[in-house]
Amino acid sequence: MKKLLSLLVVSLIVALSLSSKAAYNKKADDTKPVRILFVLGSPPFHDIRTLPPILEKVLDQVGGFQVTRLEPPKDKKPDDPEHMLKLAGVKRSDYDVLVFYTSRYELNELQERALEKFLEDGGGIVGIHGASFSFPKSKVWMQLVGAQFTGHIPGTHPLNIVIADPKHPITAGVEPFTIIDEEYKHKFADVDRHVLGRFRERPPSSDQKANMDIIWTREIGKGRVFYCALGHGKDAWENPSWQKLIVQGILWAAGRPREVQIPKSEGK
Repeated sequence: MKKLLSLLVVSLIVALSLSSKAAYNKKADDTKPVRILFVLGSPPFHDIRTLPPILEKVLDQVGGFQVTRLEPPKDKKPDDPEHMLKLAGVKRSDYDVLVFYTSRYELNELQERALEKFLEDGGGIVGIHGASFSFPKSKVWMQLVGAQFTGHIPGTHPLNIVIADPKHPITAGVEPFTIIDEEYKHKFADVDRHVLGRFRERPPSSDQKANMDIIWTREIGKGRVFYCALGHGKDAWENPSWQKLIVQGILWAAGRPREVQIPKSEGK
């Protein structure tokens, strides 16, 4: 009987020690910055030069982020493809989240495998706007994101956005809002998607009345994907509701979900 009690006591001490160590490690991890690789590149219809600093400033004000850019050199065209080759070497040990603001590129098998492995190892991918049109020939990318861009009516429009899941960490504190943006249409992949936001209605001139989904998440193994179809121009990037969704989306994709407060812009 005494041996049994002693064994139970030892087991309890070991369990408490492991639990305490795990809690300590988790607390320590939470104090480290979320390491972001900001992947940029697009033909001139998306401004990869002046828009990213808007989000980077917000991330800096919120705090707890470390941003590294993967972008075309300043002396090259904004859709120069050479920097994208580095995606083949991306590793979870180097970054927590890959944020894509990209359009019209191609992925080779090495790059596709690296992105899949990044998610398998517990990393996160965030796609902004044209990211669903980043690699149109890649079935792997379409599966990861969950959809592929198929077009939009000309111009930007006041779009009314409704929150489909207000209890999700990404939408915490986000009310229905209006944003000036493009009206994206998608072909959806045959995969699970958790929808967070939709168009309340499309513009009157739209040729599509179905498929209102524009913001969603995917969980792939230990990894997480967040996609937001909004984010064409300065009006969108300066919209505080959009900023809150993107920042909280990055945190969720990193496995560190929390609600943040977006600082008010100067003059507002």
